[in-house]
Amino acid sequence: MKTNSPREVARFWRELLGYRIAPNHSNSVKLIGDDGPALLIQPSDNPIEQGAIHLDLRPEDQAACVDQALKLGATRADIGQAGNEGWVVMADPGGNLFCVLQDQADYRASLANDPGTATSID
Repeated sequence: MKTNSPREVARFWRELLGYRIAPNHSNSVKLIGDDGPALLIQPSDNPIEQGAIHLDLRPEDQAACVDQALKLGATRADIGQAGNEGWVVMADPGGNLFCVLQDQADYRASLANDPGTATSID
């Protein structure tokens, strides 16, 4: 059954990937594993279809991740961003929106004074 609940989707990805919930600074759900990028699951402000969600990736290297996504068939998506947000909005080959967030190092530096809180999904 198709769902538009970020918490239900997060539970699925948590179990599928073996990730765990981590603190963050929004109402999105942040999942992390021992390897690979963090995964943030949140409601989309500009859904492709009503109730859609999109994924956020926080890679070690934002530029390399964007380049790889483009090579694999993703496109840059314009949803009205100003251009100085710190993330890149993209669409996968199926048209599903996702964001490539700032580099891990930049993000860790921003957490020095505020580690955030985990969004409960259970």
